[in-house]
Amino acid sequence: MDGLRVVDLTANVAGPLACQVLCDLGAEVIKVEPPTGEAARRITATAPGFEHVTPYFSPNNRGKKSVRLDLGKPADAEELERLVAVADVVVQGMRPGTMERHGLGPSRIAELNPGCVYVSISAYGGGSDLEDRRGIDMIVQAEAGCLSGQPPGRPPQLIPFQIVDGATGHVVAQAVLAAILHRERFGVVNEVRVSMYDVACSLQSNFLTLQMNTPAPEQAAAPEARRPVAVEPSGVYPTRDGELVLAAYVPAHWKRLITLVGRPELAADPRFADQAARSCHAAELRTALTEILLTRTTEDWVALFSSAGLMATRIASWRDVTESELFARRRLRLRARQEGREIDVVRTPAVYSGFATTLATEIPAAGAHDGLLAGAASDRSRREGR
Repeated sequence: MDGLRVVDLTANVAGPLACQVLCDLGAEVIKVEPPTGEAARRITATAPGFEHVTPYFSPNNRGKKSVRLDLGKPADAEELERLVAVADVVVQGMRPGTMERHGLGPSRIAELNPGCVYVSISAYGGGSDLEDRRGIDMIVQAEAGCLSGQPPGRPPQLIPFQIVDGATGHVVAQAVLAAILHRERFGVVNEVRVSMYDVACSLQSNFLTLQMNTPAPEQAAAPEARRPVAVEPSGVYPTRDGELVLAAYVPAHWKRLITLVGRPELAADPRFADQAARSCHAAELRTALTEILLTRTTEDWVALFSSAGLMATRIASWRDVTESELFARRRLRLRARQEGREIDVVRTPAVYSGFATTLATEIPAAGAHDGLLAGAASDRSRREGR
């Protein structure tokens, strides 16, 4: 994306992550912040001595240029118009209708710059009272069904990180690249809309597909009576000193598993005859396996299963991950600079054979590039002169 300019009018995680991907691909990303800076700059660590770490802001804003504008002021709105006039992409994540109220909706952007791809990120899509609501990751998780399918008898647990935000960011980056390709190949300029709710539903497409194609009476069956899909045994199992995650539902893996644990006779049990039967008798199978797995440690079982080609692992903590050999080999740790301090962040994930991503390491202070606004006016004058 070298030579392309992106105006980033987003905050928090999803939009900034999308624009970070574009920045790593070479785009010039100009982040427009309010006069006090993006709110995520103020979500800091609370550990003594590390209060300067901004875990929501730092990973998603490397290498961008920061300018400050108050869109409620006509003069600043005009500055943004000048910036948009020389941009290839505008990505905005304000609540539906906000940009239009500032006079900067997609139709106005198209007037200013007919070649500019306009991207909107929202919680629910926009266009009605139902779709115009505010929403953040945890709210969308709940409304989109992400908390379903958890063990009965205890409160549902939120996924403890921004999985919907993160997935939305990558979907937006993909959508921008598709829109740029469409523009370059056919001269068509798209307005792109991405909803966090749509992304959350897409992440659960297997279970929602099951729901849409299962008769209602079947849904009333006790959730603990059977696994809703034929993937048993899989999941978290207790061991003598903790837990392991095991996936052995593929027929060949199932046969290997019961041989390794010394229970080959389970293959002849009609309750466990095939994948469907094992999932219909999930509770009985879990009881039988738990009795066996409690006899040895997690490391013992993981070593045994892994050496035999089964998928099994212990549950890693966040510290385990950052200190692991795999994390190091994947070069996921990236040293960045923020306000004169060095901090570590996680790089964006894709690796390419024909080029290297920029992986810029400077995290801008709010307004560090305010001087660009005057340059945007000059760029526009030259563009109009051509």
